[in-house]
Amino acid sequence: MINILRTLKILSLAWVLGCFLSSPPSHAGQKRLGILPSTAQSNLKLAAPLREALGRVFKETGHFEVFRAPQPLPSFSPSEISKVMEEQNCELLSFVFLEQARLSIFLFDKDHDSQFLVSSRPLSDFSGTKIDFPFVETRFREAFTEVMRLYHEEQYQPLPGSQSEPPQVATNTSFANRPDPRLAAESRALFRELSSQTDSSFRLGAQIGMARFSSQGTTASNVAFGLAAGYDLFPRFSLEAGFSLASYLMAQGGIRYLLPFAEKQVKLSIGVEVANVISPISQNVGYVSQGFSYESPPIPRGSFFAGPGIFFEIPLLGAGLRGDLRMYFGNGTILMGTYGFVYHI
Repeated sequence: MINILRTLKILSLAWVLGCFLSSPPSHAGQKRLGILPSTAQSNLKLAAPLREALGRVFKETGHFEVFRAPQPLPSFSPSEISKVMEEQNCELLSFVFLEQARLSIFLFDKDHDSQFLVSSRPLSDFSGTKIDFPFVETRFREAFTEVMRLYHEEQYQPLPGSQSEPPQVATNTSFANRPDPRLAAESRALFRELSSQTDSSFRLGAQIGMARFSSQGTTASNVAFGLAAGYDLFPRFSLEAGFSLASYLMAQGGIRYLLPFAEKQVKLSIGVEVANVISPISQNVGYVSQGFSYESPPIPRGSFFAGPGIFFEIPLLGAGLRGDLRMYFGNGTILMGTYGFVYHI
């Protein structure tokens, strides 16, 4: 009897070890899903908690290997979405979009490029319900349940601006899985609204201000006009180049660093720029210093300048109100302050 029990124990242990060694890893068959930072246009301080909650509920389904993506999407174009997926080595991206009166969950799938899923729930009703975290959580779970239903039924919507999908082949299930036209229209409208509030990597700007030139004992001020183009190299580093027209036609360019300071209200940057005098427009004259006259020579063509600058931008819908203060040093000094608009394209 003792030998039989001992044999059963050995067989049981061997079966348990065999199951353990032959079972696949916990992430086998799971799709890698990145949770992007939540986008909040609400005074409710819930962006971080909602991001954590989104990762948790996706993980609880058992279908996804969830991780936190470090940065939000630069823009909502198919190319940028695919680029982020390749950089993060993932197949899915998701995030929460929280507004004052609406909560939405977006989902992007690598297997359905140029398409997306979204589910929205209102945060206001006519019952006078207090909008607090439990109320938002209820709406959040409703939206997540709907997103998962759409995901399993593959009811994707084309990204606005992407090429039209080819006609569906008639099958027994194509009608059941066809997206609701009303839902499709609402999804596209919401996506366009979100896209308009998101800055793209490339931008164009125009500005006007004042420039003060000092060279060889003379100082003069003049109205300055400028055009500039910029590109975001990394989330906080960008390049910008352009032209300024005042007493001189100048070309300038530089690198900027976005400071982590109240970015939803104002984007504050510091940077270093270089400038080159292409051609004089008017003679640089002004107050006379000892030993110099009004006929002091202008800044020579081809002179190079370099110096620091501070820049700000107040985000608007797809654009921004911008301003800057720059100081250049070289064959004299140039102090320039401008303000204007920047448009993200």
